[in-house]
Amino acid sequence: MIDDVTFLIRVIIALILGGIIGFERQYRNRHAGMRTFAIICVSSSVLTTIGLYVISIYKQHDISYFLLGIILSIGFLSSGLIYKEFINGKNIVFGLTTASVLIITSIIGIFVGLGLYSKAVILFVVVIFTLFIFRGFELKLGLKKMIYLEDSDKNN
Repeated sequence: MIDDVTFLIRVIIALILGGIIGFERQYRNRHAGMRTFAIICVSSSVLTTIGLYVISIYKQHDISYFLLGIILSIGFLSSGLIYKEFINGKNIVFGLTTASVLIITSIIGIFVGLGLYSKAVILFVVVIFTLFIFRGFELKLGLKKMIYLEDSDKNN
């Protein structure tokens, strides 16, 4: 069973990691920001901890149904972030990266809830690297163009 201090440490770590990822999304003016990502990471961590607690009480050996429930719930929530708009004669899909990052933030929370801090930090670094560095590559190589709704309104 997990004591209160360990539980508090896990909640704080999840809050910090999720909050930093959310800061990047909020900085980029995306629909989900610091609070959303922090709460998703914390809730995933807490639900995982509850799963561990249930396993210890009922002498079960499988936490997979808890983890599956967390990922399915976050996937459902993430689908609400994806939308399509018709801009300059093209259908453009928005929110895929934010939805994907929300799911991976939940997985970071699961790692924290399991006490696998190093794995959570490694995954966190990979996510931050991808969000900052890959975005620069996409823009520099011309693989992705900046789309602003205000610019499209001026062209009409």
